Amino acid sequence: MRCTFHVPTPLPPGNEEADRQANLARDASGSTAIERPYTSASNRARRIAEGRSAAKAKWEADKCSKHFSYRLKGKTGTKRPVPMTCVKSLATRFYRLKCGHAPTGVYLKRFGHREDDKCWWCGGGGRTAAQTREHLFRHCSRWRDQQKALWKAVGKATGWKAGRCRHVQISELFSIEECDQAVMDFLAATEVGKFSP
Repeated sequence: MRCTFHVPTPLPPGNEEADRQANLARDASGSTAIERPYTSASNRARRIAEGRSAAKAKWEADKCSKHFSYRLKGKTGTKRPVPMTCVKSLATRFYRLKCGHAPTGVYLKRFGHREDDKCWWCGGGGRTAAQTREHLFRHCSRWRDQQKALWKAVGKATGWKAGRCRHVQISELFSIEECDQAVMDFLAATEVGKFSP
């Protein structure tokens, strides 16, 4: 029987130089990965999405917190459990009122959908109050009982006394997560945030 031995063929000089450069790169960085001048398309897409998210969070923190209709509390972009788990039509009214783009008299007049900004819920020919969020949540005579229940629930949820509740801005009410259930109950019991009948 005859034994044969495999004799390795020597590598071309270019491969040896490539191995030497790879070893130098590994020793310098402490890792075995070699940096490449290109990245995959999915990696580029991920980096672009991360950049957009960071830019959006910066814009929200810069612009929204200074605007009277927006108040951001906590981490920007966090989801609120109460609106996210309720009926879609109710959540839509909640978020429209929260950002100030709800079908109120003032908003509809500003965009030319109504001739006046008076409240259509108060009734009577002598309507003089402008229909704002403040009016709907505090002063509209149509929803007087529901308003009392709302502010009582807000006081209970936050631990505030009645005097503190009287001075809370509506934008602040929407920014406090503990008040979400009280606001949702108010919206479910009324037609606030709906278009005029």
